[in-house]
Formats: sequence, structure tokens, C-alpha cells
Amino acid sequence: MKRFIAAALLLLAPAAWAAWIPPDIAAYVERRKACNHWGGEEPYDKARLAQINRAVAKLNCDALDADEKALLRRYRSTRIFLDHIRAARDALL
Repeated sequence: MKRFIAAALLLLAPAAWAAWIPPDIAAYVERRKACNHWGGEEPYDKARLAQINRAVAKLNCDALDADEKALLRRYRSTRIFLDHIRAARDALL
């Protein structure tokens, strides 16, 4: 059944199959993107540094690697989900 679902997801357009992504993966991907964004921001003054630090803390960016490992374990038998999780690590959007 999982293979059938994974194959069906591959055939759908990215926007359509995104709706099939489990909520915990979708939340992780959005959080990873936000953390990647804030990690690349320039702290050009104290106020900006504080803003970046607040965002990083609120997003709990320090726990991303552990959360990613947990998701990779949980979805280890569904390749498309694994690919989605891994792709988020490099997303700079």
C-alpha cells in the first residue's frame, strides 16, 4: 500500500502531492525553511541581532537536526517522504 501511495504521489504535480504530506513533515519543512532564512540574515545592528535571535528561539532551530532524524526514522519506508525531508535541509527559500 505504501508503495502505491508513493508512486501516486510521484505522478501528481508538486502542489497537489504536497497535500498528501503528513502534517508533521509539512511543519518540519516550513520550520526548516524559516530557520535557513534566519540563519542567513545579517545582524547589522543590535536590534537586528535580537530580532534574529528571537526568531531562531521561537522556531526552536537548535532542535531541527534531532527532529529531522526522528522523522527520517518514522517515515523510513516511504521514499517520497524521506526525499521531502532531506530536500528541506538545503532549501534557502
